[in-house]
Amino acid sequence: MKVFVIGMTGKRLCPTSPSKAKKLLKTGKAHVYRRVPFTIRLDYKTGGSAPPLKLGIDTGEQHIGTAVCNDATVFCKSEIELIKSMEKKKRLEKRKIYRRSRRYRKTRYRHPKFRFRTKRIYVEGGYRKRKGGKMVLRHWKKVPNTVMTNRHEGWLPPSIESKVKHHIDWINRYMDVLPDGTMLGIEVARFDIARMKDPSIRGELYQFGRMYGRENTKAYVLAKFDYTCPICKKKFDRDRKPRMHHVTMRKNAATDNPDEYAPVCVLCHSGEEHLPGGVLDKLAKECRRREYREPTFMNILRRRLFETYPEAEFTYGNITNADRKMLGLEKTHANDAVSIAMHGAKKVIDCEDTVYYRQVHRKKRSLHKATPRKGKKEPNHTAKRNVKNVPYVGKFHINDKVKGPDGNIGFITGLTGSAAYITDFIGEYIYPEGKDYKQHTLSSLRYVHHCGNWITSSVSGAAVSHD
Repeated sequence: MKVFVIGMTGKRLCPTSPSKAKKLLKTGKAHVYRRVPFTIRLDYKTGGSAPPLKLGIDTGEQHIGTAVCNDATVFCKSEIELIKSMEKKKRLEKRKIYRRSRRYRKTRYRHPKFRFRTKRIYVEGGYRKRKGGKMVLRHWKKVPNTVMTNRHEGWLPPSIESKVKHHIDWINRYMDVLPDGTMLGIEVARFDIARMKDPSIRGELYQFGRMYGRENTKAYVLAKFDYTCPICKKKFDRDRKPRMHHVTMRKNAATDNPDEYAPVCVLCHSGEEHLPGGVLDKLAKECRRREYREPTFMNILRRRLFETYPEAEFTYGNITNADRKMLGLEKTHANDAVSIAMHGAKKVIDCEDTVYYRQVHRKKRSLHKATPRKGKKEPNHTAKRNVKNVPYVGKFHINDKVKGPDGNIGFITGLTGSAAYITDFIGEYIYPEGKDYKQHTLSSLRYVHHCGNWITSSVSGAAVSHD
């Protein structure tokens, strides 16, 4: 793997070897310019020009592959793992709980982010409304409130926007340290989700979906089940009113897809049917739908990359697959990026090492206890930060790379004042040698370097499944 170099005047030079970069840093002729990707900046003037290189980017919903090459040699390649969508969802639910708990304890008032859906207005003369069998005169009435959106054109949900932004940020990271004139190659994908659901769809059939002619989702679901409860097999009536049941639970990433609904009468919708062996549990197992989140994201990403990098060379997966087989490389995200950068080449000198980056959260969310105990002398809004949630102790920060007394390299995931929890690159805890507890004393750890949102490893096989 090569180290990127920036000249004293800011000119981007050709990457150098790690041994030479280490000598320059030790002798004080250079300093660390950036850690991700690792870049040094020279402290003395140099001459000459750097030849342009090739940067290949293998895009994906969860992983990004990068490779820097010239005409025949791979200088460096890496794989970047983003935070999973379900992990983001759990953190959003946790944030919701913390914000909700603020309403029941004495803390600072948090103003609403959005306008209320209704507002109360005074009606001159009043109006009469039935309440408890009697007509009551009222002067205040609720009416819909006008809500003007502040979303700009091209707005995306935050979960999708963050992943699109990470793709663009990583491309810019490499382009900022590579010589001028570097060629950029990006693999994109285009999916026809309607044809993925029904391969026989053609022409005007796109306009006649499965819900064509139905008033709403409820009408479609009732007609699909022939207005019959799937549990008791009886028609719906006044006593057996249908209830739209989510076959796949919300906690399991259920969506508003009509195929994930089942009309169940109020008499049969019980907790027993949700248990293993129940009818609702059997429906959940039968509704093994295909996820379309990744294809949707790739369609959005393709358009954004077209707009951001109009000068780049874009390719598709079938071309990358053929180029990778011609070069004799195995299937990885980094090797796909090599095939993108070396399009048309028949032979390549591949570097042995692959750098793996994994996105992590910089800080913990809770500042104080979510449910403070009763009888506490000090109010929670004036209490100090919980000891277990501090972001740093001395020179040690969360996510810092450290080395234990037994030689194991890990990352700090939690601090408890005088000890720390250490995990490896894939998130498994590292126990002290000969101990059955997880805490490592800070005095026994050797500080390697500070990490922000990205932790780094060069261990082969650290990355997980491919997109």
